[in-house]
Amino acid sequence: MKIKDSVWGFVVGDALGLPYEFSTRNMMKENPAIDMVGYGTYNQPPGTWSDDTSMMLCVLENIINKGTTKDLAQLFLKWYKDDYMTPHGELFDIGITTSTALNNLMRGVKPSKSGLSDEMSAGNGSLMRCLPYAFVEDFHQSVFKMVMDNRITHRHHLCSLSCMYYVKMIRAILDGKEKQELCSIAAAYIRKGWRLTDAEDDHMETRKIFQKLFDLNFSTLPENEIQSTGYVISTLEASVWCFMNTSSYKEAVLKAINLGGDTDTIAALTGGLAGLYYGYDSIPEKWINQIANPDLINNLIDKTNLSEQYLD
Repeated sequence: MKIKDSVWGFVVGDALGLPYEFSTRNMMKENPAIDMVGYGTYNQPPGTWSDDTSMMLCVLENIINKGTTKDLAQLFLKWYKDDYMTPHGELFDIGITTSTALNNLMRGVKPSKSGLSDEMSAGNGSLMRCLPYAFVEDFHQSVFKMVMDNRITHRHHLCSLSCMYYVKMIRAILDGKEKQELCSIAAAYIRKGWRLTDAEDDHMETRKIFQKLFDLNFSTLPENEIQSTGYVISTLEASVWCFMNTSSYKEAVLKAINLGGDTDTIAALTGGLAGLYYGYDSIPEKWINQIANPDLINNLIDKTNLSEQYLD
């Protein structure tokens, strides 16, 4: 089942990267990640996944239940207030932009307005949860819904465009496209998708921001031109670059972590691509066996079998 390949690739990448979050690239070069470890940045045991997976699973559940944007906002609040969809029954990590938006919801702001829209809030908090939208049968309708759902926490147009690029790459893998085609397919899709955002510029500045990802030679860029911060464009670039420059699941996610910075999110997104491309069996079994609360993950994946809207 393809969604299993991608979701498990995402979760394992997240758990691998979590202990190293905020480590510098120089630190990672001195002591590179080679295996699943624990008790790093958040002092969590090996196999612990982060808010990235929690929010992604909330999105998956909402899609399974055919929920609205308002329903998804309530699931996010349930996670935020009641530790829902967490690996050990306790929320231990949340981004500032996301927490601010969820506090807005708690004060009665509508989900369509609760997210932050300023340039400083163009973080990767919606990108990290967008993977499930790629698996809905009506892809174009799903992308439109994704853009609406993004507004719960992230209303900046760069966030929605980055999500569109990523889910189109996932969809292209599902369609059997070759690896070297994926970036150009995703770039062409978002060029046609400006109307799905609420950007008011003429897109010239946005094209400049996406210049690297639109370049057919993007994957040949040297590592020193790839940033690995929580800025949504940097996160997307790093994830795609790591996937394009490796030839196995293990190599891809470790490369993502060893860039340093926002290691859990970049490894998760890289893992979502690589898990789908190389398959579930490419993920080291010992890593899968270390993942916290696997039944929660598998139960959601199993429920996708009940709906014709998912691709097998």
